[in-house]
Amino acid sequence: MAIDFLLGKVTRLHDDIDLITWIQYRDQLESALVEAGYEQVTVKEEFRGRQSDFQKDGVDITFCYITTSEDRSIIMNGLPEWVWRFDSLLPQRFMLNGISAYVLNPRQLLEEKEVYEQIGRIPRPKDVESKKVLHRIIAELN
Repeated sequence: MAIDFLLGKVTRLHDDIDLITWIQYRDQLESALVEAGYEQVTVKEEFRGRQSDFQKDGVDITFCYITTSEDRSIIMNGLPEWVWRFDSLLPQRFMLNGISAYVLNPRQLLEEKEVYEQIGRIPRPKDVESKKVLHRIIAELN
């Protein structure tokens, strides 16, 4: 959905939502979602330090947690080898259908897709299309 927010329009149907927040908000976030009627879904052991999964009304929601390393680089919590771009967190909000949200830098989004491929994840058709759109967005920024 980040691409949709960057473009200001829905580009395809989504069956999940992926969100990023700082690790220090994890406990408060999980409690608030459970209280709001979301079902917390167990994640694989290797992902437990870096994400929480929820479901409600047939929609899967994943919260990934970021933190900073000793040198103040942004990293995925529990995955220090994946250093994010210094400009990965854009300062402005983007609008989509009356909803305002912060969105990751399109360059960061593209790098994420490429990292997944490098570690052996086979690109899905939606990943291939997303990469094309991200390349176009980045080209327009230059």
